[in-house]
Amino acid sequence: MIDWFTVIAQIVNFLILLALLKYFLYGRILAAMEKRQQDIASQWDDAQQQREQAAKEIDDARRKNRQLDEQREQMLATIRDEVETHRQELMVKVRFEVSEQQSRWSEAIQEETAAFLRDLRRRTSEEVGTIARRALHDLADVDLERQIVNHFLSKVRQLGEDEQVAVVASLREGNHAAVVQTTGELTDDLKHLITDTLRRCFLDDLEVRFEKSDDLLCGIALQTDAHKLAWDLRDYLGSLEHEVKQTLEEETAMRKSQREEAAKVGS
Repeated sequence: MIDWFTVIAQIVNFLILLALLKYFLYGRILAAMEKRQQDIASQWDDAQQQREQAAKEIDDARRKNRQLDEQREQMLATIRDEVETHRQELMVKVRFEVSEQQSRWSEAIQEETAAFLRDLRRRTSEEVGTIARRALHDLADVDLERQIVNHFLSKVRQLGEDEQVAVVASLREGNHAAVVQTTGELTDDLKHLITDTLRRCFLDDLEVRFEKSDDLLCGIALQTDAHKLAWDLRDYLGSLEHEVKQTLEEETAMRKSQREEAAKVGS
């Protein structure tokens, strides 16, 4: 048999328990659950913001990396330009120094050539003078000065009419006086021979004065105020000097060409 009192009492107790649970526990549980949901939502928002912030920072990092790459390329391009400019400057400087060196070489060669020619001319003049004196003396079997005088007087006798007129005019302007220059001292008979020949060819009353001249290598010269007639072995050395100079110039040009070819091969 059902005990309705007990049943009702249990129902009442259950309702009281529910009321107590709802009053004391359910609201708190709901509040805790709501607070927890809010916390989870807040954490979700924070996480979202952090993700957004991280994505932004990643974008910033990528942008900065691109900027750094661009700056690096610009710096490399600038460095390459500066290196190329410096290389060009060095090339210009090297070419200028090479050109200067070649100019100095050329000047040195020209100076050495000129000094060599001067020394060669001096030595050749001395040697040829000595050899000429000995050779003429041995071949002609006469004194060298006499041979020179005879050759010079022969040239005087063969003067053309125009040149003879010019010499006479110069002698008249110089008070009928002339100077005969020789390498060495002449004998009296040679002086008389020269004086007689000059008077017959130019003026009967010509006054002739004899002098030694260091300018003559081995020869004789007639000097007036405005005219000069001379024969000297120095004249024969001109062709020899010209040939030697030409040979040296050809040798210099050949060596210069060889240096230029070597420089081209080296570059």
